[in-house]
Amino acid sequence: MRARAEVNSAVSVLNAAATGFGAAIAISARISALAEPTDGGLEVTFEGVDPGDRRLVEAAASVVSGELGWTGGWRLVIRSELPPRKGLKTSSAVSNALIASMCSALGSDPSPSDVLRMSVLASRMANVTVTGALDDAGASLLGGFVMADNDSGTIEVRRDVDPEGLEVLLGIPAGELEKSAVSREAFAPLVPAALRARDLALEGRYWDAMTVNGLVVSAALGVDSVPAAEAIRAGALGAGITGMGPAIAAVVPEDAAERIASSLARAGLMVMRYRLENEPGVWNAEI
Repeated sequence: MRARAEVNSAVSVLNAAATGFGAAIAISARISALAEPTDGGLEVTFEGVDPGDRRLVEAAASVVSGELGWTGGWRLVIRSELPPRKGLKTSSAVSNALIASMCSALGSDPSPSDVLRMSVLASRMANVTVTGALDDAGASLLGGFVMADNDSGTIEVRRDVDPEGLEVLLGIPAGELEKSAVSREAFAPLVPAALRARDLALEGRYWDAMTVNGLVVSAALGVDSVPAAEAIRAGALGAGITGMGPAIAAVVPEDAAERIASSLARAGLMVMRYRLENEPGVWNAEI
């Protein structure tokens, strides 16, 4: 039996590196995995963007094998339209999709909490996260706005967001950031600002929180925040570095989207356009 899973990508509202509390909002970029058990070995095909790294795939397979006692191999097809190592939550989304599809292919019916627990474990094993990224995985799997205490492993808040009249613009530079080189200690001096971003997010002021969070990440890691500032000047409701960067996410009114996209493009960024997404991921077995 084989199974397919499809989940969301997401963008940062609050980076968890400073305090352990992180928040993200799902967007309509979709990432999927098709899993089929085999007699042995690991056959992986990437459709769309190939990350050039199988650590996460191997870790996810190891987690599922340990949980369900599977001793065979896998044939896996992973599809993502977003580039990896840009702060766009692709690692969390791929981990979610892999875990959900592989469990389903073995006849298990994993709950969202099961998928999230195993997904975070796989991401930690593969060293593709600094904090555990439960907030990112939660937004990817559950949709909407998710805030999590990554240090305790609990989701604190999950809410729908109002997508009416809004777009999410991603400004993606050529460079990448290797998460294994990032230390949480770099964020220590910025804890007060991060706590302010957390308070704004809890108040429902997501776009203000996104902007403050982007400044925190920029100050901690030296990632360029000027394109985000220019997007706000051009009419974005909120904009900032997403994840550990270097990509920029901007939430914009539809009637200002072209102007703000042009602003990001002038900064030398590839621009991709999406919507906010409240729907959760889906997974099911196929005979």
